Amino acid sequence: MCPASLVHRVFTIVTIVTIAFVAGLLAGCQSHLVDFSPEPLVKAEAEYSILSSQTKSSAQVWWAVFGDSKLDALIRQSLENNHDVLQAVARLAQASSLTRQAKALRFPQFDLEAVSRKEWRESGEQERLNLIGGALAWEVDVFNRLGSAALARQSEQVARLEDIEAVRLSLSAEVAEAYFDAVEQRNQLALLQSQIDTDRELLELIQLRFDSGLTASVDVWQQSSQLAEIESLIPPAEALLRSSENRLDVLIGQVPDAIDRVADADTFAEIGELPFLGVPSDLLLNRPDLRALRNELVAVDAEIGRAIAERLPLVLLDGSLLYQDGPDVSGPAALVLGSLMQPLIDWGARKAEVERNRALYVERLAAFSQAYAEAIESVENTLYQERKQLEFIDRLERRRGFLERTVVEAKDRYANGLTDFLPVLSAIKELQQIERILLRQQRVLVGFRIQLHRALGGIVLNS
Repeated sequence: MCPASLVHRVFTIVTIVTIAFVAGLLAGCQSHLVDFSPEPLVKAEAEYSILSSQTKSSAQVWWAVFGDSKLDALIRQSLENNHDVLQAVARLAQASSLTRQAKALRFPQFDLEAVSRKEWRESGEQERLNLIGGALAWEVDVFNRLGSAALARQSEQVARLEDIEAVRLSLSAEVAEAYFDAVEQRNQLALLQSQIDTDRELLELIQLRFDSGLTASVDVWQQSSQLAEIESLIPPAEALLRSSENRLDVLIGQVPDAIDRVADADTFAEIGELPFLGVPSDLLLNRPDLRALRNELVAVDAEIGRAIAERLPLVLLDGSLLYQDGPDVSGPAALVLGSLMQPLIDWGARKAEVERNRALYVERLAAFSQAYAEAIESVENTLYQERKQLEFIDRLERRRGFLERTVVEAKDRYANGLTDFLPVLSAIKELQQIERILLRQQRVLVGFRIQLHRALGGIVLNS
């Protein structure tokens, strides 16, 4: 073996050993420690102001409490076909690709290298040299620069996964809202038709009394006006019904097709007792939007580590193994080079990047804390609104009972000629109005229960 070849091999071995030794010494150095479980800046109370008697049940989709098979089918269809869900899944795929890219940079990179060149000697002769082989490039991630970047991308990928669950939860609630909107309008139309039938019967009775000379024509006109008023409420209710049906079509991933998905027989479900509430701190685990924000916070924390590592030495290992073919020499040739680069003067650019990421972390932590506080607020508000809505409906029911008795008494007095028709008309008008209000408020009550499940985070299983 020639001395030059021996020196080259010794130099190569020493280079590799030196790089490995330096890397080993510095590998334990961590430029930045990432907090994988950041906590919001605000602290929650130990329990909600309104408590539930329910104990934690086995996992099930939240809308199962309504016991409506049609609603269940519509929600599951929307989870499969809705385009918002498809967008969220696509964003997850993009984040997954970025994670794989970031992780791949931590490993040695191998490339195929081929060179063919001509050289001219002093004698004027032309020679061709051909080289082919592999090239190695590897950044020894001593200060975890690449590792921090990979962790940031991985945390963002988890956040995009949580975004899918947040979209699915929001979508299931929107479908339930649109479904019960359609149910309300179906019931309103049925109620209006019943009131129209009642008013027509009463108009016929008044017309007979007028024909017999037992009442004045003003009674006929008053009741005719009352009938016309009720009939005028039909078109707006039909328009709202169609809008709700169209909304359902879009939510399940279809274009509006004028096909009714809610039938006349569909009614509101009983909301039952309050579901299991847990404690406010459970929202950090149960709500996918909060889980997504927490993972984004971890990603920003990892970016701080990457920015700090950018200011520290960079250890590179380059090498190649080529087969060369030329007039003077043929055969394999290996070359391994190690280098260490320390940033010296960048006029504060890298420091500014560290400061920017630290400020971004403060911003994201504040956003995470605000979202957590608002999540608790949403649960508390909905609990109180539902309780007061139940009281409101109970008082409306009592008022309806009084009005029903008033209508009966007013009709008897009118039939016996003890009063004119105006008290009858006023009592009937109030009763019909309270019946429509009651139906509307029952829909509002169902909406509060939907909001409560959404605020608690729900449990949305894969279909």
